[in-house]
Amino acid sequence: MFCNECGASLKEGSVFCSSCGAKVKTISASDGQSLSQSVNADTNNTVYNSDDLNSYNSEGDTDILRADMQPEYNTDVSDQAVQKNIMPQYNVDNQQQSSYNSTSYNQQPQSYNNSSQYGMGYQQPQSDYSAMQYNQQPQSDYSAMQYNQQPQSDYSATQYNQQPQSDYSAVQYNQQPQSDYSAVQYNQQPQSDNALPEEDASSNKKLIIALSVISSLILVAIITLVLVFVLPKKDKDDDSRADNGGKNEKQAEQTASSDGDTTSVIADTTEAAVIDTSYNGLINNLANLTPVTIKFVSSDVSDYPNVKTYFTVENSAGETVMLSSPNVAIKEKISNGAEVEREIKSFEQLEGREGISIELVADKSGSMDSDLGTMQNIMSQFVNALDYNSGDMVELIAFDSYVMYMCTYTQDVSLLNNGINNMTTYGETALYDALYEAVRNAGSKEGARCVIAFTDGIDNCSVHTSDEVINLANTYAVPIFIIGTYSGDYSIYSDITSRTGGMYWDISSVSDMSTILDSIYTREKNMYCLEYVSDSSADAYAERNISCVMSDDTFGSSLSTSFTATETLEKEKHESRYELIVEDISWSEANEACLKKGGHLITITSQEEMDMAVAMASEKELRFVWMGGYTSIRNDVAYGHWITGEPFEFQPWYPGEPSRTDEDGAAEMYLMLWQVNDEWSWNDQRNDPVGDTGLAYFKGKTGYICEYED
Repeated sequence: MFCNECGASLKEGSVFCSSCGAKVKTISASDGQSLSQSVNADTNNTVYNSDDLNSYNSEGDTDILRADMQPEYNTDVSDQAVQKNIMPQYNVDNQQQSSYNSTSYNQQPQSYNNSSQYGMGYQQPQSDYSAMQYNQQPQSDYSAMQYNQQPQSDYSATQYNQQPQSDYSAVQYNQQPQSDYSAVQYNQQPQSDNALPEEDASSNKKLIIALSVISSLILVAIITLVLVFVLPKKDKDDDSRADNGGKNEKQAEQTASSDGDTTSVIADTTEAAVIDTSYNGLINNLANLTPVTIKFVSSDVSDYPNVKTYFTVENSAGETVMLSSPNVAIKEKISNGAEVEREIKSFEQLEGREGISIELVADKSGSMDSDLGTMQNIMSQFVNALDYNSGDMVELIAFDSYVMYMCTYTQDVSLLNNGINNMTTYGETALYDALYEAVRNAGSKEGARCVIAFTDGIDNCSVHTSDEVINLANTYAVPIFIIGTYSGDYSIYSDITSRTGGMYWDISSVSDMSTILDSIYTREKNMYCLEYVSDSSADAYAERNISCVMSDDTFGSSLSTSFTATETLEKEKHESRYELIVEDISWSEANEACLKKGGHLITITSQEEMDMAVAMASEKELRFVWMGGYTSIRNDVAYGHWITGEPFEFQPWYPGEPSRTDEDGAAEMYLMLWQVNDEWSWNDQRNDPVGDTGLAYFKGKTGYICEYED
């Protein structure tokens, strides 16, 4: 007995169909049999009921397998798969089956031209345009029908307690409809084109707009925070300040996998806050920094309008402060002009970049007899360790009752050591005269310069006073450092050094000099040189008032001061190495004149050089020519040495010379080339024979020869 609506088998006496719920109309067994098998002539699709399906036809175009059989996917047919225990779907048109579809309760559908093989584990064949899962409803072309469902009209399917589907959709029990060619799973949401109700679409649109507004507000807030806290204002005054701007430090580590498929990047980036590097900007930032003491030391306008200024930066304990990536700005007022912020060319420490001109002043008075050797060894060690590659230069001046040049400015260590070893003790202490000479020479040098002096006693023989030394040092902006023993005049020496920007050390032993010399040198090399561009139309030697500010991430301070630059020694171009000047002047005056010209009094070290000097003097009818040397006494014997530290080997002395003392008892120690009885030879002479009225024969016959090493 079969249902006349769906063809399902019915129990005897049933009033309603347990499958479709339709009221039973009695039909014959033969009619029911006709419903159990239907053949579509166009496609050769065959449908079997569940009672009769015991085997499958491997040769047929399309077979429906029992639910307990394992279909096998035919790899020769693309886009097809069948899964286990999948419910069939129908395209029902007036209770008829559409082409390309066949169904049976609890059976596995196959698509057109698909073949299956029994026993291939858990591979599911698929029908055209669909995919099915376990306990899901299979989908045939453009339609689906489920067990316990009402028949569907063209291109639609309706399920018990479900919403109708749109065109080309398939519906499952308790699921929402899907759109074209889709596969639906139990309890999933629909994916239909145009399937959203109007109300839902409107709600979603409002939600999207609200989220967009919120996202925009958050983005604006983040950008505002970045601008306020990460990127403070920066004043770009000019290109030169780019060197002084805030510095950024970045570190990044990248790790890549061995197969090259993935790359892991770990970045740790620290970006220093950029600050306003203008003068006012740096001044305003000082409140956030640890204060330090800035001291003006000296200036150099030899390359005007570029002006170099030198500063020390120290903490409250007087120790040098190292500024890390410093920022600096300067304002300048020339005479009564307007105050103008100047372009900075550079700001850096001298160490490794710029040399220092050092005047070493050594006491070789009679009281130094027992300590002279120790002092000489310490000075040799000091000059040997200087940084001549960066431009360091040294001049050695010694003093007893007189001032002597042991070695003029040089970078030649051998000449300096010769000068140190040529010192012998003699006489009294003319410290102030030696300091005055040293300050004058240092003041004529370009760049950073200083005077370092050692004495074991009190000045008792100078022509100049301590105040004269101080005034000259301040005029040339040359700091003076003095190392003295306990027998020195502490109050006067402290006054000289403190008023000139230097320092005084009172030591108990000469051997303590070594550490102090090193500390002075370190202090000088730790100075900062600030070079800026001034007004090219202004006088290079006019009075200048400057206000500068220096800082880094930790320290900072400002300074206002005034200075008037002094002329430095400018090397002249000379036509020849030697120059003869006819002039009745003293040895000291001749020596100073040559030094100002960038040379020194001639040092005759060979017969050839002697002949050249004699020829020059004879041409000018001179008989007395100053040379660049002295005589000293060692072991009661007079000996000569050159002011340049050169070896004193060639010595054409006049018979009986050097005497170190004239016939009238006057001291003689300055070397002279002279002509006696038509013979040229050497003699040691008093400093100013022309000024002595008793030696009138020197007048009109005296001169000097300058020698230029460059």
